[in-house]
Amino acid sequence: MEGDKLVIGVLRETKNYWECRTPLIPSDAKILIEKGIKVILQPSSSRCFRDSEYISVGAEINEDLSEAAIILGVKEVQPRNFLPGRIFMFFSHTFKAQAYNMPMLDAMIEKKITLIDYECIKNPLGNRTVALGKFGGNSGAMDFMQGLGKYLLMKNISSPFLCQGFGYMYRDLDDIRKEVGKIGDLIKNNGLPTPIIPMIWGILGNGRSSSGVQEILSILPHTILTPDDLLSFAPGPEAQFQIYIVTFPPNTIYQNKTTLTFDRQEYNQNPSLYESIFAQKYAKNLSVIYNCLYYETIYPKVLTTENIRLLDKLLGICDITCDLRGTIEICHKFTTPEEPFFLYNPQDDRMYELCKAHVEGSLLYYSMDFLPTELPRDASSHLSNCLVPYLIEICHGNYENELETSGLCSDLIDATHVYKGVLTQKFRYIEDLRGRMPNDIMVINENVREIGQIVRDCPQLDSDVDNAKYGQELTRESKIALIRIAKILNRGKV
Repeated sequence: MEGDKLVIGVLRETKNYWECRTPLIPSDAKILIEKGIKVILQPSSSRCFRDSEYISVGAEINEDLSEAAIILGVKEVQPRNFLPGRIFMFFSHTFKAQAYNMPMLDAMIEKKITLIDYECIKNPLGNRTVALGKFGGNSGAMDFMQGLGKYLLMKNISSPFLCQGFGYMYRDLDDIRKEVGKIGDLIKNNGLPTPIIPMIWGILGNGRSSSGVQEILSILPHTILTPDDLLSFAPGPEAQFQIYIVTFPPNTIYQNKTTLTFDRQEYNQNPSLYESIFAQKYAKNLSVIYNCLYYETIYPKVLTTENIRLLDKLLGICDITCDLRGTIEICHKFTTPEEPFFLYNPQDDRMYELCKAHVEGSLLYYSMDFLPTELPRDASSHLSNCLVPYLIEICHGNYENELETSGLCSDLIDATHVYKGVLTQKFRYIEDLRGRMPNDIMVINENVREIGQIVRDCPQLDSDVDNAKYGQELTRESKIALIRIAKILNRGKV
């Protein structure tokens, strides 16, 4: 291993300009420094804690992290930023063999890096110990209410949900709670508009993301219904002044195709034996669906395109976990804070921009894939607090021989995807998954390189496309760049 293992480096986040989180907050940096561990951070004006706050606790601000043996990030790291022979820790999004991150994984293997993925750090009971899903649920619940207000207004329905901003507009979770409380007061005192009564909000799953959604929705005046309650629910006059919240744990969503029962262990081991009963049993009663279910391709879909065509009451879906064509089959793209919503018309199976021209017959869809960054201070504090004991352990590990003799606990060993440039036994299946779609990955890599070069050769393309939304004509250079990109994507290879 290269670098000093008693030195921790912290990267500047580069995935997108919305990413303000940090894996190490100043107060936790101080704890490490007091234990004899040096902390170096790349300078960043977008990080939710200022460089001066780190300097004040004894950390160093330096572009060069080569002194560090352990380097931390939050989201994916650009291959050019990998220092050979180091231990990197971040959310890599590689354990499902996600094609778009395979070039990054290859770069780590080539540079003999050790990768410990936050998402895979679990205790002996199998529970994640480093997870930010709750904050995704918090901010997603808030954001969707704002979009719902705009969507309803386009349907000529004024609602209390218009009277708030997006999660990133507030300093922290406490501010969001206060803002949602104001919406609750409007519902309690003035009521909901008649066309949307009763408002029944369904939450798929009962994990961390689900708890985050429940935390926000429960601030509104509400009644909790069980899935069984929903089947015989008959609203009274009180429905105008509250919402109804139903949480669907997995045992109410899936059943064994043969026995018509649910066994969690069997489901985890053999999900192909199971099917979803959610659409035919519950979905037709819901106004809003929050999807908080974990998904891999081996798991059954909960709502297919055909299912959604039959859901006349459904106003929209907030897809917190947002796996492309995953749990919810119509999740065709990830959205961003600039354009967090799209409309989906189930009759023609097409996506549209959120605008009045397309709102009739369409439902609202939200699928932002980096929700916790909307609460950067809260999410960073939680992430950092979880990491500190692991970081102390990693700094005192022995990496001369095999991973199993490094002295690391099983939580960390089992979360190590790559050890000194080699996929670990637990994650060698990634190569098998890649082997099933080698042509896809090869073409994706090729096209990414070509498109990337086109974008680099036309630096004004991004701003031109953005300005085109407001009627400004594209420059000649941008038109040519877009034509070239379109030709690449239409080769029939992707």
